[in-house]
Amino acid sequence: MAGTLLLGSLAAAGALAPAAGTPASGAKGPAGAGVAAADRRPTVAVLYFDYAGGDPQLDPLRKGLAQMLISDLTAVDAVRIVERERLEAVLAEHKLASGKAGAKIDQKTAVKLGKLLGARYLVLGSFFDVMKSFRVDARLVDVETGQVMQSVGANGKADDFLGLEQTVASGMRDAVGGLGPAAGSAGERPATGADARRPRPKPPKRLKTETALRYGQALAALDSGKKADARALLGNVLTDQPDFELASRDLERLMQ
Repeated sequence: MAGTLLLGSLAAAGALAPAAGTPASGAKGPAGAGVAAADRRPTVAVLYFDYAGGDPQLDPLRKGLAQMLISDLTAVDAVRIVERERLEAVLAEHKLASGKAGAKIDQKTAVKLGKLLGARYLVLGSFFDVMKSFRVDARLVDVETGQVMQSVGANGKADDFLGLEQTVASGMRDAVGGLGPAAGSAGERPATGADARRPRPKPPKRLKTETALRYGQALAALDSGKKADARALLGNVLTDQPDFELASRDLERLMQ
């Protein structure tokens, strides 16, 4: 029933505004050039997944899961992925509840976020824990039509959060890879700047749910302006899992 309501609301949302930083049709750049070189790839936003379990202490996994999926999906050159910091800023600016502990993203909030982020497609879903196991469900939705482009589900043990996340990420990579132009086509802009100079972080060899939870807590602390707490939590994460490059980069930025 919830999926039906979501699709109906998404279908009624209509076309989205261009993503922030994307010139409008016919706009000129500083040198008077047209928009032929503009990045015309479709934009995808990964929203915080709903936590459907009974342990509120696991809620910070929503942010950790989103950040990990965002990092994995940036490997797909055919689309642009909205950064989590941008999502968090929009949530705060417009006082939307989906960033708060225990809050869920309903259909109206999902549509509104898609519009505000300039995202044509949304990755959203839910996760829950039961009997020392986890379940994660994700779907890629076209905001303009309400169509579910791809659904991915993963079951796993509570101590293997990475396996769950990687299964979902693999399915979503395949799905978003078919949304944009083929590599090397005229509609695709190659990676530039920091993306071109620095490889994307590789996933760790393993990641216990406990460590992933602490990573989510670190992101929550950072979003709340508690940088010292975030640094300490990220340090603990890297003590548990030294090859967690995404957490290492987050800590690097905090130390600068």
